Amino acid sequence: MSMNKVTGGVLLGAVASGLAATALGGAGAASATCASISGLSAGSSGGSTCTSTPTSFAIGIGDNTTAIANGLFTGAIAVGDNGANDATRAASTGAFSLALALGKNTFAVTNGNLNLAVAQGQGASKDNPVSAQAGLTPGDNLNVALNLGGTSTGTTVRDAKINGVLAAGQGNLAANIGGSPSATRSLIVQAYGTGNAALNVGGNGNFVSAGAFFPGTEPGIPQGTKSTLGLAFNALGNDNTVTAVGPLAIAGAIGKDGLNGANRVIRTTPGLNINGNSIP
Repeated sequence: MSMNKVTGGVLLGAVASGLAATALGGAGAASATCASISGLSAGSSGGSTCTSTPTSFAIGIGDNTTAIANGLFTGAIAVGDNGANDATRAASTGAFSLALALGKNTFAVTNGNLNLAVAQGQGASKDNPVSAQAGLTPGDNLNVALNLGGTSTGTTVRDAKINGVLAAGQGNLAANIGGSPSATRSLIVQAYGTGNAALNVGGNGNFVSAGAFFPGTEPGIPQGTKSTLGLAFNALGNDNTVTAVGPLAIAGAIGKDGLNGANRVIRTTPGLNINGNSIP
């Protein structure tokens, strides 16, 4: 065992302790911590599990946390104050990527290269987490998925309302800031294809899509439709469906509720559609 690996493990433990103090705050110290760097793992108790490959690192803080880093210079960090039936999971695969899951029942995953996924919030269960995924295949690059400050609801298939963010393809950004499911609708933000952005800020129960990987988010767009240079956004509105499929298509909802069904906002050609008003 090289001295560099031993030193790396000590430093990683110090970083893990600092993250625990910051992320858990007043919730009290987590009872389980694990760390792994370049395949060298230390500490695995209370259901925490950390694994890594050469040049990568993984940190788990809190009971029932899982951090897995596979690839070159990848990182996975999972921090959660979990009960026996909860889980916080971070998994990063590829090169130069980072997955960060913060909070009970959160899940962050990357697949591909130069990707970033951050999930922070509180999910309803380990099977219905607040999730963020950057990249779907090993060939997906330069994607950012951020899901911050929201919740998911429901613990059975019948009543589950998910909270999921996906950025997949080449050079996409998908972000949810403070949004959660509504009483009747999940929250999904997706940027799928090349050079797209999909953003939800402060609204609940919205489907905001630049391209469409998830089924059923836009009735007029088949599942698996990729967009190029599209922008979809929702700000401070609830229960909206906003879809853009580029090139150069922009669709947005601002301060409006219930823009779905026949009133949904959609743009599939170059130009704008804001709150149902198209230009040109």
